[in-house]
Formats: sequence, structure tokens, C-alpha cells
Amino acid sequence: MKILIADDHRLIVEDLKAMIRDILPDMEPVGTEDPHEILPLCRQHRFDVIFIDIELDDLNGINLAERILKEFPRTNIIYITGYEKYAFESYRTHASGFLLKPIEPEKLEDALNNLRYPVSNITDDMLAEQNLTGSVIGMRIQKCREERGMSRNDFAEALGCVVSTVGRWENGVRVPDVPMLMRIAKTLGVRLDDLLG
Repeated sequence: MKILIADDHRLIVEDLKAMIRDILPDMEPVGTEDPHEILPLCRQHRFDVIFIDIELDDLNGINLAERILKEFPRTNIIYITGYEKYAFESYRTHASGFLLKPIEPEKLEDALNNLRYPVSNITDDMLAEQNLTGSVIGMRIQKCREERGMSRNDFAEALGCVVSTVGRWENGVRVPDVPMLMRIAKTLGVRLDDLLG
């Protein structure tokens, strides 16, 4: 999971980074106090989750989130602010969360556990470490399935196959044939190239 924290107060960025590391020890979030860096950082890293302050110097965090979502529609936006008055307005962007400052660790963890767009634990680095075998295709299938919030049962049912077959694909024991790969891509809403790399 890739996380960006964007707030114009450095202490808030650092505190939030520390809280996230407590919840997700393997995570190293990116932080910025410069609102003009947010879009370039998004293009560079393609974050899964962005914590963004609503009042960012001369920019409005909600408007900035709308621009991010136009380019990266599956980004989980979690607003952080000291003002409750923005809660209703923030949800027009279909935000994953709205946290009031000072942020409580329990509420932060709850927001990360209830993302609008689930994030797979399979990273691009994990895929890169594998050989170009069935295990890579299986990991990509699993990653896409998890990111769409589908269970193996739901996925198998949508494809008209048994759950054990999905398990064998995802574990790299078997590789789906080309017609099945095309059905998998359609079911997951991805391109065939996304599965084949």
C-alpha cells in the first residue's frame, strides 16, 4: 500500500506518519507540506491512499482531490481537517474517510481498515521478485481481485468455475488458458496486458 500525507503543517505530517507506522510497521508513508507537490507526487507514485488537509495554504484540498481522482479514480482520499463544517462538502468526492484533528489512532486505523477501494497486500515489488511464470499471473489475478473487494467465492461464481481452480491459479499451480484469461480480465475490469504484464 502506498500512502501520501499532505498537510501544510510539518508536525501533523510527521505525527501522522508515525501513527501509520505504528499501525502498519512495514509502511513508509510519503509526506509533503507543499500543496503544489501533491499532483506531481501522485503521478510519480500512484498512491493507494492520500490523507489530505482541506485548507492547504492557497489551495482547497477538496478541489485538489477532485483533480487527483480524475487522473487516478481508484485512489482512497481521506480528508484531515480541524473543521467539521467541511464534512458534507468532502463527501461529494466519495471520500474513503474524514478525520478531525487531532487525529485519534483508533479512528485512523478504522479509516485504513474501511477503504472505499480495497488495497491488495501484493506489491509491485513482490511481483518483480518473481520469475515470469504462472505464479506472477496468479499474483496479478489475486491482486486485481482483492483490489475490487471480491472474495475467491464471488470471483469463482462470476467465472463459472470452482473455488479450488481460482486457488490453483493464484498459487501458481496452474495457469488459465487464453479464453479464460480474457474472461478473468473482463470480470476484473482490467486489460489482458495487466494480467500478463
